[in-house]
Amino acid sequence: MLSVALCTLRTRWVTFVGSFVALSLGVALLAVMGLALASSVDAPERQPERFAAAPVVVQGQQ
Repeated sequence: MLSVALCTLRTRWVTFVGSFVALSLGVALLAVMGLALASSVDAPERQPERFAAAPVVVQGQQ
């Protein structure tokens, strides 16, 4: 049974490599999105620092 699997892998190696690359990219994408979500959840609440020293701030109508 193992020889049949190895023979199939030998003849269809491009499909195996493509599946492996797609799986690796999917795992990497999930890891990056998890890190981005974790960093945004734990971000401290801060006031904008660039407006603190400005003498005048112009704001449009809301």
